[in-house]
Amino acid sequence: MTDQPLLDSDGRSLPLPPDPLSPVPDEVEHGLAAYRAGDAAQARESLTAIAGTGCTSVSGHAAMALAGIEIGENGLGGSYRRWLEQVAAGEDAWLGPLAAVMLTPDFQSGTSSDPGRGLLSSLAAQLTGDLDTARDGFEHAFEAHKGTEPGDVAGLLLGNLLAQSGDQAAALTPLSYTRGMCDGTFAGYAAHLEGHVLIGQDEKERASTVLQYAHSESHPSRGGDKRLHPWVAVRFGELLASDPWVDLVYDQVEESGVSEGEVIREPFESAHSQREASAPALTDIGFFLFPATFEPVHAGLVRLKAWSDERYERGRRLVLTLHTHVEDGRDDERTQGLADLLANLDLPKPKY
Repeated sequence: MTDQPLLDSDGRSLPLPPDPLSPVPDEVEHGLAAYRAGDAAQARESLTAIAGTGCTSVSGHAAMALAGIEIGENGLGGSYRRWLEQVAAGEDAWLGPLAAVMLTPDFQSGTSSDPGRGLLSSLAAQLTGDLDTARDGFEHAFEAHKGTEPGDVAGLLLGNLLAQSGDQAAALTPLSYTRGMCDGTFAGYAAHLEGHVLIGQDEKERASTVLQYAHSESHPSRGGDKRLHPWVAVRFGELLASDPWVDLVYDQVEESGVSEGEVIREPFESAHSQREASAPALTDIGFFLFPATFEPVHAGLVRLKAWSDERYERGRRLVLTLHTHVEDGRDDERTQGLADLLANLDLPKPKY
């Protein structure tokens, strides 16, 4: 199923790798090329058809491209929200959180002034494939408007663009700045992206601390957003499941008397409690696997398979990573159910 190894030399499951970048599919790029060439009508027609094909990676990218076209032509006064809502409710681990943030009142407030409207033009350029123009606009706004709402938005958008375009080390500067300047949604999203970069740099302790903060700040009770929080919580849960020896897991086990599995499950439980608007299928896998409720786990894997082979592979690896924390040799029914699930997914049984 995958070219990457699943177990280490001792037979233990390997940590989940950083979420891969989400390249624009060729079908969507063809529509965007028409838009950049001046044929907006043709672009809209082809992208709208693609966006309506179902819950797939290609349809999600098409919807985000349509949001970019609408924002570029009408700012936040057009029909962009319907497309962003589709993306936020999908499975794309990069576009989904960005769409969630773009739907918030905080984002609308931060882009309501003249500098903010300039940021919308740069964002539209990014979403329609003109990355150089987008980066120039974000960098200028970030430097020129630090300490203001537009500057905060610029830091988020610049950090997101740099992380997605592969310049991840450079992304840390605007992201850490924005995390320190903001709270709630913006702080949660900045820390979410920062945590991803730190995971890629193998800075697991720093990543766990930053993602714990992101998890807290993104929750609606702390001024965060119900669409964003599940995405942040899943990334935090993935890290804890992959690296349960980080200090914050040990500290919670020691201080609160809970099990390692309870600490790891909590982010998935938090994500599940906010799943009305955004419900990435990884949430169901992480939430329902602990009580060994297998039907929704299988349903989540089916949704991931329909989205893309890459997301399905992520789901398989999450099952493998969580297996050790879920199995209980005293429970024959649980043990058999987990064994059947691994066999169904063509996964090896990890060792403790």
